[in-house]
Amino acid sequence: MASKSYIKRIIDDYCVLDTETTGLSAYYDEIIEIGILRVRNNKIVDQYSQLVKPESPIDSFITSLTGITNEMVEGMPTINDVKNEVLTFIGDDIIVGHNTSFDMRFLSEGFKQPINNYYMDTMQFARKVYPELKHHRLSDLTEYLGLHNNEHRSIADCIATKELYDSIKTTMEAKNLKIEDMWYAHKQSNGKGIDISSFAPENVEIDEDNFFYQKHVVFTGKLERMLRKDAMQLVVNLGGILDNSVNKQTNYLILGNNDYNAILKGEKSSKHKKAEKLQLEGQDISIIDEYTFYDLLNV
Repeated sequence: MASKSYIKRIIDDYCVLDTETTGLSAYYDEIIEIGILRVRNNKIVDQYSQLVKPESPIDSFITSLTGITNEMVEGMPTINDVKNEVLTFIGDDIIVGHNTSFDMRFLSEGFKQPINNYYMDTMQFARKVYPELKHHRLSDLTEYLGLHNNEHRSIADCIATKELYDSIKTTMEAKNLKIEDMWYAHKQSNGKGIDISSFAPENVEIDEDNFFYQKHVVFTGKLERMLRKDAMQLVVNLGGILDNSVNKQTNYLILGNNDYNAILKGEKSSKHKKAEKLQLEGQDISIIDEYTFYDLLNV
């Protein structure tokens, strides 16, 4: 599942990265803000913050979510304009973020070159360290731990992520938790929790460290690369829970590429509109395209 650059370590020197984007697809959407913190000996010593002008207009839903308007990015540099300064700022540092693979993928696509830095994901750590929480979004964790306010703006999110990583390290020490003890294969219990009766997991052991483990997933639109039933089976094999329609439990709405392409023309399906409405209301739901789905599966 994970990239070869994805690691799990306890470190004191690193860069925290966060991007704001026009959606969750690095293939169809664009970066509109980049924030980076340089951390040395657990202290913030420098920061980088830049709004980025996308090629396409910012959708009203994204403006509602991030507060970033088309007027704010007018006259700002393009993603290509900021490439060298971003790469120079990051250098060879390990990158820490929340759902870091999304940010890394956007940078790679935007810069048209791979970002080969090692990276860590505070969401994966938080799932292990704070299992009592139902959701592990940055907003959930900042509220639970009383950290810096998460504002859906890059630098604010970077500060919240840095404080979260500090809290994770402190909690791990207090609970005497070691990294090697926190990740293990979880045995699947006869498909419990899967509400689509025709699907059952094909494997006995499930890696909990994946995006779909115990998450509710809805598909819409025709997939290009595989049949929808095969994609559904892959989700179930990862411990995911299939739903027929978008509801308050849905965590991922996966759009076939034709449906995602339609967004660029201002067209959205009823499932998509409902998912956006729930997201603005605070629901832990992400809308992703088919290619991003395959990236998460590593297929």
